[in-house]
Amino acid sequence: MDLPNKQDIVFINFDPSTGREIRKRRPAVVVSNQAYNRQTGLIAICPITHTNAKRIQNDKTLIPLQNQKVDGFVNPLQLYTFDYTARKAEKVDVMNTWTFQQVVQLIQFIF
Repeated sequence: MDLPNKQDIVFINFDPSTGREIRKRRPAVVVSNQAYNRQTGLIAICPITHTNAKRIQNDKTLIPLQNQKVDGFVNPLQLYTFDYTARKAEKVDVMNTWTFQQVVQLIQFIF
C-alpha cells in the first residue's frame, strides 16, 4: 500500500486483539498525517463498526458514515496505532471533510 494519509478509509487487520478490543479485519479511518506515518511506519486510526444500530442511534460518540463506499459508524473512543504494512492496510476510500472534522473534534474532547 502507498503511504496512507489522514482521512483515508482503509481495511486493516485488528488481530491479534484481547479483551474488549476491536477484532478482525475491518474498515478504519486514518487520523494521523503523512509526516507521522512516513517517519514512524505507523498509522493512527479509528475503527469503523457495524454495531447494533438501535443501541447507537442516540449515541453522540459514534459518527455515522454517509455517502461513502464503506458504511457504519466511526468510533473515535478506540484510537489505535498500527504498522500499516504488517497489518496489510488497504485504502478503499477517502472520508469527506465534514465527517472527518467530527471525528477530530471527538478525539480532541477525549484528550
